[in-house]
Amino acid sequence: MNIWITLTTLLVSLMLSVANVGAQSHSDAVTVNIRFLPVQTIAVQTSQKNTDLLYASAEDYEQGVSVTHDDHLTVCSSDGFQITVVADDAHFTRVGGSETISLGDVIIRAGDGSHSRPHTRYTETALSTTPTSIIEAENGGRDLKYNVTFDNRIAGSAQNYIDKYVKSDGVETVYQANITYTITAR
Repeated sequence: MNIWITLTTLLVSLMLSVANVGAQSHSDAVTVNIRFLPVQTIAVQTSQKNTDLLYASAEDYEQGVSVTHDDHLTVCSSDGFQITVVADDAHFTRVGGSETISLGDVIIRAGDGSHSRPHTRYTETALSTTPTSIIEAENGGRDLKYNVTFDNRIAGSAQNYIDKYVKSDGVETVYQANITYTITAR
């Protein structure tokens, strides 16, 4: 009987050692990277895609007009950024005509909206065909909001535009220019 116990013990030990040899462990390493690419987006609030500087009263013709759009621009940037503005043409041109008004008659001014960052610089500029910086921010952010003012008070004051209405246009005469905002990394 002792032989059977010894043989059984030996057999069980042998099976366990064979099982341990078959259950060897292996390992390998993986490098996990968190990668950041530059992101800059800019959007004009949909309801503000058309801006009207409306001359509708004697006071408007005497003092000029100004329009401020709250939260006009929405920005996302992964780092510091600059926003420039540029016009497609050097003049506002009468719709349906060839008469023009100088593009520089409108001053554009940006400012803090409902969600902006500290350390942001704003530059007031006359509209032009040269890209001009209006916002510079040291840091990026998501869902940043900026107000923009279109100011025609200086050029439009003293009744400088009193003769710009053309009766054959009907209810109103419109002078138009297209501008583009561009965001770039700083």
